[in-house]
Amino acid sequence: MVAMPRTTIVLSTIIFFLFSAHASGSNSGKPKATKLMLEACKKASINNPYNESVTQEFCLSTLQSDNRSAEAEDLRDLVLITVDIFKSRVTAASGKIKQKLQDAKKGTVAMHVLSYCEVEYEDVLRRLNVCHGLIKDYQGDKSGQQFLHLPDCVDMNYNPIVMCWLELPDMPGAEALIKENEELYMLVILNNALLISYDVRD
Repeated sequence: MVAMPRTTIVLSTIIFFLFSAHASGSNSGKPKATKLMLEACKKASINNPYNESVTQEFCLSTLQSDNRSAEAEDLRDLVLITVDIFKSRVTAASGKIKQKLQDAKKGTVAMHVLSYCEVEYEDVLRRLNVCHGLIKDYQGDKSGQQFLHLPDCVDMNYNPIVMCWLELPDMPGAEALIKENEELYMLVILNNALLISYDVRD
């Protein structure tokens, strides 16, 4: 039997451990789908006021992107989490817009489009802060709020996201921003669908 060189053994051992760590840790940060999450996403895929469908898979993958989802006690907790997820994604998208604006030349199409989207995203962020508070404080008829104000609050973010989306194709090299905007659009629909399910008046 021919002995393997020491360096080969060491390299093989390192590769083995790296592969094992990757295999065991690839899903370590992703919480398992709970019964509450499955039920909420099933309802969200049905309670959709738009022609665009929110799939259960998209709903679950969104919720599983935040570890708090596994600890959620009720639908309101999940709704608040999805609002937070939406807010963090808009914040990230807004940051990219601002970064690109620094390099954009005045009077160009890029400057116009980026400035437009910057304003729209800032509007969405301000509104989401208000929506989060309304949802958190809502306790059915006891709170004195009309339930429909909650879906409407999130739904008002639909137009700013779409308006930015309509502008982006005019800008050269905006493919990544368009894709990101489309994800934001789907998050508006998901938030609305989950909120429609969260009606505790009955």
